[in-house]
Amino acid sequence: MSEKLGVLAIGHGSKLPYNKEIVESVANNIAGKHTDVVVKVGFMNMNEPSIEDALASFAGTGVTTIAAVPVFLASGVHITKDIPKILGLEEGSEKTSIQLDGNNVTIVYGKPLGGDELIADLVFKRAQEAL
Repeated sequence: MSEKLGVLAIGHGSKLPYNKEIVESVANNIAGKHTDVVVKVGFMNMNEPSIEDALASFAGTGVTTIAAVPVFLASGVHITKDIPKILGLEEGSEKTSIQLDGNNVTIVYGKPLGGDELIADLVFKRAQEAL
């Protein structure tokens, strides 16, 4: 069986619609640039689909590995405890698996966005826009 990648963009969730729209926009941008990848979104709370429902929505897509990546800037309790628990990760592990369509599908947990140079460039761009 050939490898097929899924990406689950994980958002926090919010009562305000803008949060969901941003996470969906990030996911749509990934999907637009990487047409061979199945991209889904899931939210920790307050928005749908939940992370669990988003994982289940990969059924029928043929993915063999799902990279679950938080669309968060930095690590905190949600990144280190809450989301790993929802994903079914054992403490200290960044990899687990689920059953989809009778197949074992690997889930790997990515890091938050962090202080990457691309983030710094975006902050500078926003500063220039503000000026």
